Amino acid sequence: MRIIDIESINQAMNNETQFVQRCEEVFHDKVASAASTILAGGRERRIVALTGPSGSGKTTTAMRLRDYLENLGVKVCLLSMDNFFLPLEKRPPEATDWESPYCVNVELLLSCIGRLLDGKLVDIPWYDFKTGTTGGYKPMQGDKDCIVIAEGIHMLNPLIFDKIRGAATGVYVAPRTRILTNEDRVVRPEQLRVARRLIRDYHTRGNSLRETVERAESVNAGEVNYIRPYKNNAAIHIDSFHDYEVCILAKYLGNIPNIREELTAEYMEEHDLTDLIRVVESVPPLHTPYVPLNSIVREFVGGSCYEY
Repeated sequence: MRIIDIESINQAMNNETQFVQRCEEVFHDKVASAASTILAGGRERRIVALTGPSGSGKTTTAMRLRDYLENLGVKVCLLSMDNFFLPLEKRPPEATDWESPYCVNVELLLSCIGRLLDGKLVDIPWYDFKTGTTGGYKPMQGDKDCIVIAEGIHMLNPLIFDKIRGAATGVYVAPRTRILTNEDRVVRPEQLRVARRLIRDYHTRGNSLRETVERAESVNAGEVNYIRPYKNNAAIHIDSFHDYEVCILAKYLGNIPNIREELTAEYMEEHDLTDLIRVVESVPPLHTPYVPLNSIVREFVGGSCYEY
């Protein structure tokens, strides 16, 4: 377990450009190391099952991994498990909430992966979350030498992973670094993920701040029940925390109108987020132009070169 203290972050902010660059180089090296491990699997392991809890940055990590492999001349097919959700009316009784793996059309997902590996042209579904149905299909060309990266919260769940285990490399992505406050309190990764989602969901999904906080409680329950128990299926673990990100989170949270009126001190205490707020109030805000367009941080604050 890695811990960083607020004093170290504030000292590093004396040179913002260098601080961001150093953090991004650290993450680049993690992606490069993951790619090396994947390639070492050879033709026997051409599936990458990449997972992590909500707000972990798994989608950007999957895209960064794809880009790195393609720069090495490797053909990559990238799939999002989110597009393989069953239509609402076809979900079995076991699919009690959106966090359940029984919401996924596992048979179709595995079929698409297999056909891509066989070099077929495959119609990949896209899921319309507004209607709760499959919205259509987009063609994707496979290749007999390609690597398929499939990312989603249940990719290491035995319902999926046990069917591809012999041909897959598991990757688990999540912020794992703890932040030590000036009061010697520790901000946990799940609290940091709430801050990431507060900004993203406010700007891109129209959610109120309280909706996001309260939604986080069911998301965290889903992580405990369906995601975290299977992280040991991963051969590769990537800490997606960037040391500078609390400074840019401070900037974007501070720019949300009426944040103090909506997220009162009493409300934050009730939802165990007081230490998180103290951290973002203890660091100087970092300005977005310093952050690369392909950074994980951009997944949550906007301006990414990727489409989500």
